[in-house]
Amino acid sequence: MKVGIIGSGNMALSLINGFRTEKKNKIICSDIDIKKLNILKKISNISTTNDNLEVVRNSEIIFLCVKPDMVKFVLKEIKQSLGLKKLLVSIAAGVKTSFIQNELNLKSKIIRTMPNLPCLVLAGVFSYRANKNCTSNDLRNFLNLVQTVGTAIKVPKESDFDYVTALSGSGPAFLGEFINAQLVYAKTKGISSKLAKQLILNTIVGTSKYFSETSIKPDEFVKMVSSPGGTTEAGIRVLKNKKFENIIIKCLNSASSKSKKISKKLK
Repeated sequence: MKVGIIGSGNMALSLINGFRTEKKNKIICSDIDIKKLNILKKISNISTTNDNLEVVRNSEIIFLCVKPDMVKFVLKEIKQSLGLKKLLVSIAAGVKTSFIQNELNLKSKIIRTMPNLPCLVLAGVFSYRANKNCTSNDLRNFLNLVQTVGTAIKVPKESDFDYVTALSGSGPAFLGEFINAQLVYAKTKGISSKLAKQLILNTIVGTSKYFSETSIKPDEFVKMVSSPGGTTEAGIRVLKNKKFENIIIKCLNSASSKSKKISKKLK
């Protein structure tokens, strides 16, 4: 598969790390930042250029990995070279498929996605939705690629992307805040950072695995762990008194609202 990547930020690097595991893939990446391209040149089997059109001309599927405010500029630049046969995959937050189609062609093949940063360690979530112009072969090729960096999850409706962005796109950062708070607590109690990380990260991994392999609901799980009059119950009481659930919901609402604002600015 001939794969093009426009932009070379963290997400682009994660895609490259996954895509290059299949040696048959030929990858070319573009960026205006020469320093970033020089870093990419050190990776085997990767071609680099500062010409976006060169990427499009030499690719069957193109991943648009630029910031939302740069999308319109890049689309105008590559429109003619893209044509109707090539598949465009956008990872830009808040940029609707309809916006991309209007900038290109109503018959253009487009897949809107929302990957997250754990793709960097090939364990991410890659939410996606393809427009009606995409063929079954397009989807098969797309999935074969993105499943190398994590789990691909289809998004039912375009409007869901604002909320998907909050849950899985921004979600790792919110979880990072939770982990950092625990590390701060451990440090104040004289627990080494090495031991704290082992305790915290393995607890999160184990809890996630438990939920994925059972049908137990989170509130039922909390009751299972919380013995009457015990330590967990004491901690849970504080979370409830501080309205922890409301804080998380406000956090997610803020993130999804920002996604909606980005969409409105691009109209």
